[in-house]
Amino acid sequence: MADRGQYSALAPGVAQRPEDPPLKPRAKPSIFQRAAARPLRTAIIAAAVVAGILALVLGLVFGLRARSSSSNTVAVANAANLDVSPPKNAFPSIQDAFVSFAIEFYYFPDFAGTPDSPGVFSDNLLNNIGNISGTKPYIRVGGNSQDYAIYDSTMQNATNATFTTTGPRNFESVKIGPSFFDSYKTWKDVKFIHGLNLKNATTPEGWQSLMDTIPVACKALNESLLWWEYGNEPDFYPRPANTWNDGTYVSAWSNGTSGIKDQLDSTCPELASDEMYGFVGPSLANPDNLQPQGIFQDGYNKNGSVKLYTLHNYMGDCGQQTCNLQRDLMNHSNIVHNLAGVQSQISPLNHGPLINPTDSSSVIPFVMDETNSFLSLLSGPKNFANVFGAALWTVDYMLYCATIGVSRVHMQQGTNFGYNSWQPIDSKNTPKGVSPPYYGNIAVATMFGNIPRDKPQVVSVGIPNQDDMESAYATYANGTSLARIAVLNMHQYNATSGSRNSRSYTFGFPSGSSIQNGQQATVRRLTAAGSDVMNNVTFDGWSYDFDLAQGKPVKVGPTTVETATVSNGQVTVSLNDSSAAILDFTKS
Repeated sequence: MADRGQYSALAPGVAQRPEDPPLKPRAKPSIFQRAAARPLRTAIIAAAVVAGILALVLGLVFGLRARSSSSNTVAVANAANLDVSPPKNAFPSIQDAFVSFAIEFYYFPDFAGTPDSPGVFSDNLLNNIGNISGTKPYIRVGGNSQDYAIYDSTMQNATNATFTTTGPRNFESVKIGPSFFDSYKTWKDVKFIHGLNLKNATTPEGWQSLMDTIPVACKALNESLLWWEYGNEPDFYPRPANTWNDGTYVSAWSNGTSGIKDQLDSTCPELASDEMYGFVGPSLANPDNLQPQGIFQDGYNKNGSVKLYTLHNYMGDCGQQTCNLQRDLMNHSNIVHNLAGVQSQISPLNHGPLINPTDSSSVIPFVMDETNSFLSLLSGPKNFANVFGAALWTVDYMLYCATIGVSRVHMQQGTNFGYNSWQPIDSKNTPKGVSPPYYGNIAVATMFGNIPRDKPQVVSVGIPNQDDMESAYATYANGTSLARIAVLNMHQYNATSGSRNSRSYTFGFPSGSSIQNGQQATVRRLTAAGSDVMNNVTFDGWSYDFDLAQGKPVKVGPTTVETATVSNGQVTVSLNDSSAAILDFTKS
């Protein structure tokens, strides 16, 4: 697509580049994307049957919902009783910094800035989440541009790129200079995953660039390095199928990681120790092309250097389907259907390939290290993935990920990307500022609480007579006590729609529960004027707008605390259409 002009403001040392972000190339829709195009319709099940199934399978205690009213009574797990644990998961527990981000490699300096001009706004937003979660979000610096990046030690700018001029716009070449790595020195207490170029490492220039990059990168990162990532979506490399398969990929990956290890041994030996040296991967986007099980069987992790198993997922591609806010994002059934493809890739590996070869008692955690709503947003409807409805999707999507074995989620970001949680700098058509999905990130962080302290587990809570636009979740702290309940009413209401409906949801607690009559829950609401708005979003009455305090929280809602009181073993909350709430039973 045609370039629309140049940036009007850039981070120092960053070369000018076209306004529109490049599209992610896709050889064909992945199994996850194809699933997103066919949302399921949830069957209406009799309340008594639902209660019976939940009681048998999850130990849920039944609640009733009158069909003639909008009031929901939802059973809540016995684990509210400190003596009873929530259902035991067959996968690793939630990782620290569950709410994390992936920043497209080329745009990283726009977000982090430089030591002389740091990205304070972005850092404020990361601090907000860290203050809730107990750990600042981890940042994966990678994406399509990582597999184009060639290091040039003589280049003054942090980055420079050329883009394709015909067809969907994408990176054609990317160069990075020494100052690119200065951006790793601007954010305190942040751990990074640094992406390395595998696609071009089979060429002499690419291999030399890889070897030259390691000394510069490791010295800049030092203790802020979480892990390395060698290659982005290798299943989409433009290579003949008869020469690029599970075995040849593993061979190329093993050769490159061996060279990386040798470079670390000689230049940053402290990062070459068994404790500090490791990778995330294979970071596939279409497991139809390369097979995760085949990759592991071919020796992908024979030496135990893979610390996190990673895949990428998007809800779909607006360049290949007609995108619709209610059908595609504000739709719990569509989320479940989309993530069924991810779940199918996790389950078989947990019982074999993901067992750590250096510690047979542990399983390698699964992390979604690049994900977001829809690709090709410039081909889709205007104001789609950056409106309040996308914030509700963010909450539902991330919480549901936690219930199926995803131990951390990195939401993809990039300058001018249509689904961003925030825009880091002023550009020609997009001002610096916070977008609605960030409020969804804050709500998810609140639902988990302090992860290192509370070791939370999230479970889905079935709403009797639940439709596609409703969902609920419960968080348990330290394996026993009910801490919070989240409920989402995603029935679409636009700011200009007129009368706004409200729905009532009632949650019941079993006899002997630690949640007792008279106990109060703080009600923390995620609200806006409608699903289609981009401004004046709040969570728990707080705004994070750039214009107020550069992303720091500012109380703009009522100063009084809203509470809901448990009565007759139940607690009720009413939600306007296109809104969500968290019932917080903790004292913090």
